[in-house]
Amino acid sequence: MVGLENEDHILQCSWENVGEVPEKSFINYMIDRMRLEGDKPAMVDALSGTTITYSDMISGIYDLSYGWHCSGLEAGEVICLVTPNHIEVPLAFMAGIAASAPVTLANPLYTPDELRRHIVNSQTKWVVCHPVCIPSVQAATKDLDDIKGIYVLGDTAMGEIPALKSLSKEAPEDWKKRSGLSHDDAIHLPYSSGTTGLPKGVVLTSRNWLAVLSVIGRKEYLDVRNSDVSLGILPYFHAFGMAMCLTSLTHGMTMVTLHRFIPENFLKAIQNYKVTFLPLVPPLAIFLAKHDVVTHFDLTSVSNIICGAAPLSKDIQEKLSERLAGVSVRQGFGLTETTLATFSSETNLPGAVGKVTAHCMAKIVDMETGDSLGPGKDGEICVKGPIVMKGYLNNEAATKAMIDESGWLHTGDIGHYDEKGIFFIVDRIKELIKYKGFQVAPAELEGLLLTHEDVADAGVVGVPDEVAGELPKAFVVAKPGKTIVPDVLVSWVADKTAPHKHLRGGVEILSAIPRSPAGKILRRELRKVVNV
Repeated sequence: MVGLENEDHILQCSWENVGEVPEKSFINYMIDRMRLEGDKPAMVDALSGTTITYSDMISGIYDLSYGWHCSGLEAGEVICLVTPNHIEVPLAFMAGIAASAPVTLANPLYTPDELRRHIVNSQTKWVVCHPVCIPSVQAATKDLDDIKGIYVLGDTAMGEIPALKSLSKEAPEDWKKRSGLSHDDAIHLPYSSGTTGLPKGVVLTSRNWLAVLSVIGRKEYLDVRNSDVSLGILPYFHAFGMAMCLTSLTHGMTMVTLHRFIPENFLKAIQNYKVTFLPLVPPLAIFLAKHDVVTHFDLTSVSNIICGAAPLSKDIQEKLSERLAGVSVRQGFGLTETTLATFSSETNLPGAVGKVTAHCMAKIVDMETGDSLGPGKDGEICVKGPIVMKGYLNNEAATKAMIDESGWLHTGDIGHYDEKGIFFIVDRIKELIKYKGFQVAPAELEGLLLTHEDVADAGVVGVPDEVAGELPKAFVVAKPGKTIVPDVLVSWVADKTAPHKHLRGGVEILSAIPRSPAGKILRRELRKVVNV
């Protein structure tokens, strides 16, 4: 088996000529790559057409970082961006890092209380926000004495909030020669709940990001090139969304940005800008695979789809491949804590997340004994390597719970690999349903339900039962104009599954399945419906 150490059942990357992680600083690496593209459009607003070229991006990073420094930004102070997707986000992100300031991004839909917790926990000193987020930022930062400045994206002040561009100051040559943050310095603080608990700051370093960006364009990974046009629909505050943005910039692509998903705008952007590379999360993949409106748009420019952040069922992957003929539809798997993917797929093999990526090792561990397992055996996926986070911000206990003494990160995901070293994800440990001792994976039932002609979306959880322990219960959303009869759907599933997977907890119809911005089903919200 390629890349497998049989003694310990540890799998490693089998790609040729991977090389070492670049020794440059993050900013020097990014600017050296972007400099190759000259005045080519780097970021384009899908609705207005406003464009930032690569040369504009580079000069903007230098001038904003220098101006920020002159305005009192000190090395190590955290900058928080609170904004939906916007073409100036990567400029502000990289300018902060160039000024030796780690950057965190907060969900723009946070309530003021949620945003305040994020700002306090990350020890933010500077805030940059979109105009629509000003009220929540002002409410969240009220009476926070540590905040040194609040700025709004764009070149126009909004009331008492100055424009971010007002900070810019022409950078001298010696400033441009600085390395900024590098190696094991923290540069990015995305937030994740890990396998459990409240959101925690994930400390990603310059080395973490370069371990990913230096190999991500390869055919074994994303297979992208500078002739591609990518779509920036995934939220930049999520690690996957930021990774796709940085990938676009390091490979000379043009990224077309949408600040939120509106079906017609989404499809028009693909059609009008001739998008070739389409990063998706499962809800978007389901939409493309099943919604009738998709057939009214010309999506023939799309040649490469990567889906991540949550499992995409085999059935939806196949439907998407059928609808968009000739398109490569692949999955990747990773965590915020691993910077990006730990596995990537070179093929369209349905249900597979692929082989171990560069700068990573992986193994499957028995959940009871802790022993590493061979091919075909389900267990917890553990990974190790320079893509793994430095730790959780100011949370040593959570870090130790996630990363063991040998440096293995325990993902909390269940899966297996085959004889070829290809990994398959079954489900999350904490989401498994136990029916009379049998394990039922919600994702499997959800994938099946999504193949039903009347079902638009689905979520499955376990409900308590005195005899069986838990019963699988499905929540479904009907397609427009369709009617779902719960008992009929229960019987339909029973006809297609083993007895322990039957929907003995019933079927309930909802108007929408609660999901995170990254597309993960919020099962805790579904459990609230049944008071679990």
